[in-house]
Amino acid sequence: MTTPRVLHMINGEYFGGAARVLLNYLTAERRAEVVVGLHFDGELADRLRRHGFAVELFPMRGRLDVRVARDVLRFTRSWGADLIHSHQLRNTLLARVASAFGGPPVVTHVHSPAFRESTRRIANLTTGAVDRALAGRTRRFIVVSASLARELRRLGIPQGRIRVVPNGIPLPPPADLAHRAALHAEFEIAESDQVIGMVANLRPRKGAEILMRAAALLRDEGHRLHLLFVGEAFREDGRDYAAELRNLALELRLDPRVTFTGFRRDNDRLIGGLDLFVLPSLFGEGLPMALLEAMGAGVPVISTPVEGISEVIVAGQNGLLAAVGDPHSLAASMRTLLGDREAAMAIGERGRATVEEQYSADAMARGIEAVYDELL
Repeated sequence: MTTPRVLHMINGEYFGGAARVLLNYLTAERRAEVVVGLHFDGELADRLRRHGFAVELFPMRGRLDVRVARDVLRFTRSWGADLIHSHQLRNTLLARVASAFGGPPVVTHVHSPAFRESTRRIANLTTGAVDRALAGRTRRFIVVSASLARELRRLGIPQGRIRVVPNGIPLPPPADLAHRAALHAEFEIAESDQVIGMVANLRPRKGAEILMRAAALLRDEGHRLHLLFVGEAFREDGRDYAAELRNLALELRLDPRVTFTGFRRDNDRLIGGLDLFVLPSLFGEGLPMALLEAMGAGVPVISTPVEGISEVIVAGQNGLLAAVGDPHSLAASMRTLLGDREAAMAIGERGRATVEEQYSADAMARGIEAVYDELL
């Protein structure tokens, strides 16, 4: 087996799902020698440096600043890179341009559908069109779910250039009463309240409003709930999404029972204290890392049958699935688990077993490096 030199390229602007995938790969059992190229010097760069991983900065003046491809090409030649592994659209653009001018072959990791990245239809079409036009410069596509493989085939990418490598995580500590007590104490939540958590970069496509409306329905039935939203709220289409969510909490008279934590570095600890994890995504999912992390901790989960999610959750076995965009359906699923502790615990246990058996970080690393071996 060779020891390839691989330049991984990722934005680094936010510490989201793609960043977690990369960090899990780097800390798993792997062979490749890696340098991580970033466009932003932020949270991901800090974490990489703390772990002792090499970081190279490639700042861009805009999303289409292809001049930076010269810096990428220069670095790959000086370091002797065998491959460039890109994770997001802007760094995929640079990797492909650098490869076209004599740089290494490109592997592109597809974490979510390019044409359904946000609620901005024109931006989605433009970004997707640029990505599709240059797709020929990518030698292999790594997709995190079978649904994304179907999406690429629909866009004309040959099956022979697509490899499915599901996301993987290091198995987190199991949820327990100590985590729960710490969570209640930190956020001053009444002991009698059941805590429903959502961990995500909060964007409109994640469906936080659906969770709020479902919680209001249950509150009106007498359920004592507290919603914990963990993650940064994003601006899209000029919308102040954080303000929209806070206003909705006020409108629904949920505000005393809703906590927005913002970005946190201790997601594992917070997830371990939840009674229920809910991710009511509307579209645009590959294979959400937070969902795997909650299942891995043994927390019962509810989500929606959106793209890769339905490949992980077997409804009624290791989680529940609610109808997309339907607060009443979501409330019914939440009611089922909140009202039956034994059923909830059984689903949580099967969720943890699913992650341990099928979605480990080491298995993901083996899958990624099998692609490298194909090319080298």
